[in-house]
Amino acid sequence: MEWKLIDIKQETNHPFLNFYTLTYEVKKEDGSHEYQYFMASRHDVEHLIPKTKNLSRPDGVLIPLYYQDPKTSEVFIVLTTQFRPAIGAYLTSMPAGLMDPEDKDVFETARREAQEEAGCLIDDLELLVSPSTTSSGLSDEINSVVIARIVGHKDKHLEDFEDISSNLVPLKKVKEMLKDTEHYHFPFSIQLIILYLLERFHIA
Repeated sequence: MEWKLIDIKQETNHPFLNFYTLTYEVKKEDGSHEYQYFMASRHDVEHLIPKTKNLSRPDGVLIPLYYQDPKTSEVFIVLTTQFRPAIGAYLTSMPAGLMDPEDKDVFETARREAQEEAGCLIDDLELLVSPSTTSSGLSDEINSVVIARIVGHKDKHLEDFEDISSNLVPLKKVKEMLKDTEHYHFPFSIQLIILYLLERFHIA
């Protein structure tokens, strides 16, 4: 099949997230058909990914933060607890944040958000996941993952209505928390990152 975007209709008008109707012309063996698809996006009409095809700049950055005790070599990671209105519950996650238009790269975003959300100063930043789609069935959102080492602490600066707390937790304890689905709900991506960290730091 061949798909051609022929129309975009913005259905809502909100400063942070909007609902759109996309109309495609779809060429099949039996001829051309119109097909409508519905999506949510942080972008305005002119910057929707179906229109720009720009998959290189993420909307946000997920930031796994770790600290390794120099005496014992024990590894700790930062876990956040945040209320998510779309779920109606608190989720156990990791620091993350949206890229500002003036951010030159994901590392600048990571440094700012690590401090604002978790009060952490960081170093040894490493791009773990390049810009990638996250929920392509309903949104054009693109995210990256930057892992970093904690080297100090500073006061947090949360925005209004950001209900976020953060804690430094031994990685070996986090392994057990994954199994406790009654008390902890980890998003899909966070579970995968934790499994990677367990392997990276050789936590049996």
